[in-house]
Amino acid sequence: MMYLRFFALGVAWVALLQIVQGSLFPNRYAMSPCTLKKELEQNCQVKSTYGKNTTSGSFKGLLMNFGETKCRVSIEQCYPNTCYSFRDLTAQLPTDFLAVGSTGFFKQFEIISGGKDVTMTTEGVSFVATSSVVLVEYSTITCQEFFRYHGRVPYQLCNRPLEAITPIDTRGPNALSCSAT
Repeated sequence: MMYLRFFALGVAWVALLQIVQGSLFPNRYAMSPCTLKKELEQNCQVKSTYGKNTTSGSFKGLLMNFGETKCRVSIEQCYPNTCYSFRDLTAQLPTDFLAVGSTGFFKQFEIISGGKDVTMTTEGVSFVATSSVVLVEYSTITCQEFFRYHGRVPYQLCNRPLEAITPIDTRGPNALSCSAT
């Protein structure tokens, strides 16, 4: 009987240790579900399943996950032949000297239909809409890739969304320019 108690206690400790190790050392290569969705209440806009950062002093940016892969989102009610852009807010974070190879928060951003002239930099993404509906596919960098360039960020948390991008803008003071029209 005593053996069974020690065995049960040992199994409980092993399970607890696995939970603690999982929270102390998150899987920095893990893939995450897609967070961006179409926003129909505003023209040519997207929204996040996590919403916006509403804390005081924030950029009111959209919250996104690390490791989103091949996510598709329809950006609707755009004006054709208009330049649209959004800023990559992670460019505001402290970077290490290795930031030379960084592409910013997005690993990939492609227009499937309804647009052209995508420019992706560490500052953000710009594109020209050729239709009222622009279908895009994007992937974000993994947590490990992010902290390779932002190792001086004080809290390196992989298991929660990050304030990643601004809402889509056109011709505003924070808008990026398009390469060609």
